[in-house]
Amino acid sequence: MTAFDYVIVGAGSAGCLLADRLSASGASVAVIEAGGRDRHPYLHIPAGYARILTHKALTWGFRTAPDSATGSRALDYPRGRVLGGSSSINGLGHVWGDPSDYDLWAQKGCAGWSWADLAPHFAAYERAEEDGPHRGRTGALHVQHLAELPPLVAKMREAAAAIGLPTPRDMNGPGAEGGREGFSTFQQTRNGRRRHSAATAFLKPALARGVALFDQALALRIELSEGRATGIRIRRGGAEQMVAARREVILSAGAIGSPHLLMLSGLGPAQHLQDQGIAVQRDIPGIGRNLQDHYIARLTWRLADHRWSANRRITWPRLALEVVRWLARGDGVLTWSPGMFGVFAKTEPGLEAPDIQLNGGPLSWAEGRIGVPEDAPGLTIGVWQCRPQSRGSVTLASADPAQAPVIAPRFLTEAADRAALARGIRLARRWMAAPPLAGIVREEVRPGPGVESDADLIRFAAETGGTVYHPCGTVRMGGDGAPLDPRLRLRGVAALRVVDASAFPDIPVCNINATVLAVAHKAAGLILEDA
Repeated sequence: MTAFDYVIVGAGSAGCLLADRLSASGASVAVIEAGGRDRHPYLHIPAGYARILTHKALTWGFRTAPDSATGSRALDYPRGRVLGGSSSINGLGHVWGDPSDYDLWAQKGCAGWSWADLAPHFAAYERAEEDGPHRGRTGALHVQHLAELPPLVAKMREAAAAIGLPTPRDMNGPGAEGGREGFSTFQQTRNGRRRHSAATAFLKPALARGVALFDQALALRIELSEGRATGIRIRRGGAEQMVAARREVILSAGAIGSPHLLMLSGLGPAQHLQDQGIAVQRDIPGIGRNLQDHYIARLTWRLADHRWSANRRITWPRLALEVVRWLARGDGVLTWSPGMFGVFAKTEPGLEAPDIQLNGGPLSWAEGRIGVPEDAPGLTIGVWQCRPQSRGSVTLASADPAQAPVIAPRFLTEAADRAALARGIRLARRWMAAPPLAGIVREEVRPGPGVESDADLIRFAAETGGTVYHPCGTVRMGGDGAPLDPRLRLRGVAALRVVDASAFPDIPVCNINATVLAVAHKAAGLILEDA
């Protein structure tokens, strides 16, 4: 048996940052990761995300439970299974949440997690190209503006202004104090031509410092003794072993992996555990509940000609020129994200934060299949509700740790979520019809102008949409029966914390990776204080 001060499960965004900060204090740290090293070239090319979202070796291959509210479809649910976790396969978007997101957390019993409390932690870990006074300039994670601004982007900005939306340069400020609203280009976790994942920014320095990495290791259960977490039982190379923790076990396996491991360890809803033949160590009904995610409907417009669209640039033989451009200049379509630009908007009066995000880029996919461009020039706009009310769950399919859990997001089960999507689609149409885009945006292809009533728009969204890959909330912190206290400790079990997106009480209005990192940065301070 090998012992360390801290044992972290998961080398995703949170786990990598924690390993760096905890080891810098002089503590001994072990990181357990089910996936392997981040050597695949697509992991480091920003546009490579289109090829690896469902990669058999680099992701968990999860699928959701079919639900009648979304066409009874089993949806792909990508989660990274590689060093860096989902930060190695995501769309690179780096977005701070709306200030009200975190103030709401504080109001729900999460003392110390307001906007004022959390904003310094966003700045602390980032090395931002944008130089606003509140942005981080000396952190480890490179955050850069787009390497290429396609000609269409300037027109999209003008069109947003034409319909009355603000157009700040910095999506994360300097107007962040006033809320996240208007049109901006996305910022990326990118360093020059390459993706800058949490593994590159945080784990590699930690490994150089002596952090022990157990990769290709499946966590089987948390070992408990007299109400205390003492380590993690893993299977690696066909053999089982114990990785012991002298101070704490920290779960950073994500909103799917962390509740899954807790339940496998006998920590969760008692009846559900008993039904799976698992001995109950502690009845914690909230584990696996409160799953939240953003649900996206993708719309397509036909553009006037190929100079406005990249569809032709990402197919052979022109793609060869883009490879040369990426190598020589560090820009071009290989540096693109799925979201090149975004609009945060309030579609109803009296809202304290945006309820809709529109994002996309000058690309269009054949039948909506990401990675397969249409022959004709096109533009894709994704529409999603920022604060969905629908709640889902993560439960066990069996007591076998190698079997995937049951993931039931329950998208669009609340009427308010369906109505918001219809409003968002109408906003996207108004944006595309603005005068600056006249002669450029020719016609709506998907769903098409014949789909007009709210009922038809909702049906289109339900039958064709999917996740934006932002699961969170399944081991939430706060009051009212929350499994975690505001210091992210699991109630009723000593020396066990959960530090990842599962700890969120509610989903932020935006992409969540930046918030996961801020939570981990703050959590590292809490852990070291408690030590």
